[in-house]
Amino acid sequence: MREIQQKAHYAERLRPYDIDAADCRCLFFAAGETLIRQGEPVESLYFIVEGRVEALVLQGDGRRLALCYTAESGALGDVELMQESDGATATVAAQTDVICLAYPYARARRKRDENLVFLRQVARDLSLKLTRSTDRLVSASLSPAREQVCRHLLQHRRGSRYIGTLTDIAAATGVSYRHIQRIIQKLCADGVVEKTPQGFYLLDVERLAKFCP
Repeated sequence: MREIQQKAHYAERLRPYDIDAADCRCLFFAAGETLIRQGEPVESLYFIVEGRVEALVLQGDGRRLALCYTAESGALGDVELMQESDGATATVAAQTDVICLAYPYARARRKRDENLVFLRQVARDLSLKLTRSTDRLVSASLSPAREQVCRHLLQHRRGSRYIGTLTDIAAATGVSYRHIQRIIQKLCADGVVEKTPQGFYLLDVERLAKFCP
């Protein structure tokens, strides 16, 4: 992680929260670096302006569950802010190189208590997160495993490539690692997906989409 110079248009990301960009640090995180670690104090509200992150809940037995893979709206650390939690509820790591605006937590607490514009926007963000979480739970409960895997590949691809791992797919869908292996092997055998050292290439996006109507 390192501090970098802000670009003028980054301030637009903060406008709905009535936050001045001058009160934020502009930080760069390389892919794989951790922004927030589960159980540890949250030092800032993070507003992603470039890149993608993944939020994971880590279990005591080493298993992990992916909560989301993007943060194009809302702030990281807002749940802890509203709960007044001493530790982060999830680990957030950069999936790609990430640039974000970090707003000090002490200022965020004061803003929460004194600024209705800020409070309303955070409440909207949290309601959206709840809706997405509910939709994901319904999908995981009612959709066949192959459908979940195919939908995940389509939603998180970049062009025709998915750069995640089988472990990432398992964390995001709740499907067992071995079952995902079998599904991917079948998709590869059918010429729909190709597994390479650089990730998975989606050779037939149209056919893949038919598996998850």
